[in-house]
Amino acid sequence: MRRVLISTLAALSLASLPAREARAQWSTVYEQFYRPAAHNFVFHRDYPAADRLFNAFDYGHAILYERLWTHPQQAQRLLEVESYAFLTEELLNRPPRLPLAEDAIAPMYGRLAPEARAMFDWAHLLHRQVYDILADERLDDAGKDREMKRALEYYRERTDLAFSSHPKNMSLMQEQPYSLAFRQRFPKFNGLIWAYHWLQVGLYEPLVVGRTAAERQAGVAATVARFRQMIPGAPDGFPALMPMTPAIAPTFTKRWPEAAIIFDNLHSMHDVISDILANETVPRDRKRALILDAARAYRDDTTDVMTVAGWLRMSTTMGLQNQGGPSVGFLPALPKPTMARGAVMRHDKDGNPIGEHHH
Repeated sequence: MRRVLISTLAALSLASLPAREARAQWSTVYEQFYRPAAHNFVFHRDYPAADRLFNAFDYGHAILYERLWTHPQQAQRLLEVESYAFLTEELLNRPPRLPLAEDAIAPMYGRLAPEARAMFDWAHLLHRQVYDILADERLDDAGKDREMKRALEYYRERTDLAFSSHPKNMSLMQEQPYSLAFRQRFPKFNGLIWAYHWLQVGLYEPLVVGRTAAERQAGVAATVARFRQMIPGAPDGFPALMPMTPAIAPTFTKRWPEAAIIFDNLHSMHDVISDILANETVPRDRKRALILDAARAYRDDTTDVMTVAGWLRMSTTMGLQNQGGPSVGFLPALPKPTMARGAVMRHDKDGNPIGEHHH
């Protein structure tokens, strides 16, 4: 009876709060695991060197948000110097064998925005299931198409977490009042995050274009080596613009465009959260509300949506050499960007350039 009374009083108190404040008090997200399938963890088993890097990437994203939220005044030193050195000199060279508990790495950020973190976790799980499907040598092309369809259906079931499969215009990421703060204040760490994203989508391509198991193994190893080649001399070796899946993994994108769109929206929202946390003009008591607003925008199918043809065109006009270069068939030297690092070009819904955005 006492528990019911407490719950009732809590509900009444919540009802008396303004809508925005009320939303900030409660989170109803819950965790969900892989869809059961024979291909689960095949990539972990057959491509351990690449798979372990994802565990390091998860640490990098988590410590980034935790430092920005808990130590805003010291964040530049902590991220650009200390965390960057730990990641590039130690963790990426000896990545964890198993996924890390993000609650232990970023406990305070997790309390600030559990909804956004859950969206990232759900999409990262889809990332890993896609690797498993493409890496399973027991699946022929028809089998991979079937399993990809099932994985995407399973992903979309979580309407509270699933990113939209409609491509979003980059104005959502680059033209908000808080935009660009992270890339401007943290160029090395921002470049490292973009290199992560280059590898995350880039690894799909050798798995798709390789004609034999041996070719796929060699292709994945080469793509990982290319990622490592980006790190020395940072940030010059990193992508100058956020990598887009159609540019980095064109064969994968042509075959499974819905998955490619989801991953581009995921990576775009990573930048948005970084900007909200890094922008010193955003009051602390407004950051959660802005994160939740962005999360809703990336889940819905109407806000700042592009046509699929426009998304493909934008990915091309941004220039592959500005996005880190191809993930297969690359030349020994890293590509030379043709645009300033972190440049912001505006596009309409059909992907046509409409000039540079001045923030």
